[in-house]
Amino acid sequence: MPLPKIEGQNLKKPLCYDPARKKFIRFDEIVAKQEPIVPLESLSREDLKTLIIERQRQSPDYKVQSISGPASTRDDVIKAIEQDQPFGRVTVEAETAYLKDLLGQIQASLK
Repeated sequence: MPLPKIEGQNLKKPLCYDPARKKFIRFDEIVAKQEPIVPLESLSREDLKTLIIERQRQSPDYKVQSISGPASTRDDVIKAIEQDQPFGRVTVEAETAYLKDLLGQIQASLK
């Protein structure tokens, strides 16, 4: 299985987080075997929020809008995650599901 293609700005976004070292781990570090994949299941809710917030910070600014709410900027999304608002919780759940799938693909490719 080939490695997933991650390019550009997405290379700056961490894929996992080691809370013991307070270290964000990126794609290049995993592929170069400089850093292990830290299973997301091992992270606390707060550690997951830390990871997802950092991923948001590494994104270019954007706007997103839910069906029933106003448009939100990247900073609004970060604030929603920090304050554990419903939209923030959904964002953490969606990003976590995405990362679990992506990390699984990477791990399978590296075997």
